[in-house]
Amino acid sequence: MKKLLYLFLVLGLFACSNESVDDNINSNLESEFKGLWSGSFSGQDNGTWTLTVQNTGIVVGSFTSKDHNEIYSFSGAVDENGEILASIILENVAGSFIGNLNNGLSSGSYSVSSRNGDFQGRSSTDDESRIVNHWNYYSAEYDSGEILYYDNEIYCPELYMEFREDGTFTDYFYADYSSDPDPDCPQDPMYGTFSVQDGYYEMLYELGGSQDLSESDIYISYPDDNTINYDYDNVLWTYKIDLNL
Repeated sequence: MKKLLYLFLVLGLFACSNESVDDNINSNLESEFKGLWSGSFSGQDNGTWTLTVQNTGIVVGSFTSKDHNEIYSFSGAVDENGEILASIILENVAGSFIGNLNNGLSSGSYSVSSRNGDFQGRSSTDDESRIVNHWNYYSAEYDSGEILYYDNEIYCPELYMEFREDGTFTDYFYADYSSDPDPDCPQDPMYGTFSVQDGYYEMLYELGGSQDLSESDIYISYPDDNTINYDYDNVLWTYKIDLNL
């Protein structure tokens, strides 16, 4: 997986209005297309996208170019027929995302910074959508059977991963694996975007370090409503919503 090369942080997601979209939104109706959607795009640019259709049909999301190492945001809506019209934004409007969401599948075309192509994707299952939450780091289980829990002296306190409905995430993790651990806390968190692909989550880090997950797709499982697990670098990592459960 390609790591994004930004040297600065995206400080916010910028919104703009679109009267032609808003005119087709009935705030009294719940959109049948609501929920998390993800996919990929190709053509003169390549990357992934993730968006959430809110109850009213308003869309929030992210559009991540692997070729140009850029993270854009969406501003737009889906009408009652499943037609999506969204602006692609990087500080200002940089392009458009136009297509259809129907029968759990999505397709259409994009234009961004004079680059054009097609996108495709699907709606996420209920299980896949559970990723959108705040997950507290709980443990790391090694092949040897050793388990290091979150309160071990090697870790900074209150480590976590948070996945948001706009397709962005924060990963705060730091450990001192030396023989005499004394972690320098707090550390800067890592940021990026995620997308739901065929059976796995693809995570692209805008700013990462030696311990980020940019080089591997992540297969996350949900052993219960409070827990996620994934294997990375021969370690089983566990996060929980509530560490006391």
